[in-house]
Amino acid sequence: MGRIYAVPYQGTVTSAGGDADLFELIPASNKPIKLRGFRLGNFSEFGDAAEEAVRVSVIRLPATVTSSNGSSVTPVPLDSADVAAGFTAEANGATVATTSGSAVIVEELAWNIRMSPMEVWYPDERFCPKAKNAEGLFIRLQSTLADDISFAGVAWVEEE
Repeated sequence: MGRIYAVPYQGTVTSAGGDADLFELIPASNKPIKLRGFRLGNFSEFGDAAEEAVRVSVIRLPATVTSSNGSSVTPVPLDSADVAAGFTAEANGATVATTSGSAVIVEELAWNIRMSPMEVWYPDERFCPKAKNAEGLFIRLQSTLADDISFAGVAWVEEE
């Protein structure tokens, strides 16, 4: 079992941008990663009038991955004795990443943003989405929001 890191983020997901990469996780060379779980929450849209269901996908992009505009997030080791993570992380990319290969949707989810938080866990590592050299894992909002939301979330990543 490898080291576990948290990738926390909070910010605004805008309705103007369409789809968004909520989390982008790119492994370092020769250090594969596994997504162990994630939590998504909204802290601005409450009440029946704000009820909205959106599509969230866990995606692996193989081959050459191109992304550009998320906020850089420093992964936090859950064990203070662990070294800094080798993988890189970004959050809230309004322009979704692309690949020179074919994107692989690992999991499709629906999230009612009024029902927060949404939690997804992969306790058995055989079911964890994985990425290795030249790949990336993405938690992508695949729906255009009716209006902006204040968003908070975390992805837990295991690095070998």
